[in-house]
Amino acid sequence: MTKSSSPDSAPAHCGSKPKRLAVGIAPLGTVSIGIVPMGVICIGIVPMGVVSIGVVAMGVINLSIVGMGLLAIGANTMGVWTVGPMSMGLVQIGGRGSHNHSSPNHNSNSLAESEDDPRLLAFPTKAEAEAQAKLIGCEGVHQMGSHWMPCSEHSTGHH
Repeated sequence: MTKSSSPDSAPAHCGSKPKRLAVGIAPLGTVSIGIVPMGVICIGIVPMGVVSIGVVAMGVINLSIVGMGLLAIGANTMGVWTVGPMSMGLVQIGGRGSHNHSSPNHNSNSLAESEDDPRLLAFPTKAEAEAQAKLIGCEGVHQMGSHWMPCSEHSTGHH
């Protein structure tokens, strides 16, 4: 049951030529709307596209509850730039778990240097910091205020 703006009435699914507008279950189109839509602009339950808007989104730009992409905005996001309360990314834009090295109480070697160091990510729980420590290959965690950070010791030259 895929609707299309193309004269061809066959459904657009994986392996077929994408339609300009596809609507339905697993539609494949330039603009796709439905359950598991795939294409350039996708709106739905589990959208996968360049721009994805939905519940669990995967793509370059995501607006979702759970998103994975270059720019991910939502409750639980993973990407290069992330926004949300449980975001994991190289650059976190707001939300919980951010670690501010530009405050006056910190040495200011280089803000850019600190943003590139995965050891400087702060997490609201000890378990999250322990998981990050395993990912980056260090042991232990340490507390920083009300947050937890991976590795038993803080990166040299920052505190």
